[in-house]
Amino acid sequence: MKKRGAILVEEVLLLLVAIALISAFALTVTGVVKGAVNEILGFRNATNNFLNGLLDAVKQLVGLSK
Repeated sequence: MKKRGAILVEEVLLLLVAIALISAFALTVTGVVKGAVNEILGFRNATNNFLNGLLDAVKQLVGLSK
């Protein structure tokens, strides 16, 4: 039969493992979300740069800008 102190230590260790797993999961989700946001912002910046270049080219073609 186990002593009461041994059971308490086992429960504390299980609690620490559960906290570590939850923390790892939260960090993983945060990293995935951060990566997705960075990809979206990068695509937005690339689109803006493309549209600005296209607009400048049209202006030069029409003769509005030198």
